[in-house]
Amino acid sequence: MNLLEFLGSQVGEDPHNFIYEVKKIFGVMQVTGNDKVELASYQHKDVAHIWFTQWKEHRGTNAVPMTLECFTRAFLDRFFPRELTEAKDQKFMNLRQGTMSVQEYGLMFTQLSRYAPHMVVDPRAQMSKS
Repeated sequence: MNLLEFLGSQVGEDPHNFIYEVKKIFGVMQVTGNDKVELASYQHKDVAHIWFTQWKEHRGTNAVPMTLECFTRAFLDRFFPRELTEAKDQKFMNLRQGTMSVQEYGLMFTQLSRYAPHMVVDPRAQMSKS
């Protein structure tokens, strides 16, 4: 399997997509525990590699073991700032079908819901909001 690399320095890189792909591969490979963080970080290059090295060192030797959830939060905090999260949330909240076909709307809904999972309980109920 070919894991996606994440540089942290390229315009258009999607950190959410990186995490999504990593989790998908880990599920198939049945990777467990701390190995998830180490394998995910192996795919970091350039700025992302520097960030991970510093983040790991800053945690210190007495820190609780790294979990994928802890890593994901720190990774997204660094490479997907709160302002971007809020903008994606707003775009999701403002999504209306308008002139889009049902299929186009469904695709856009699914793409944006990745950035606002806390707003999606039942996709069918949410889609009826427009």
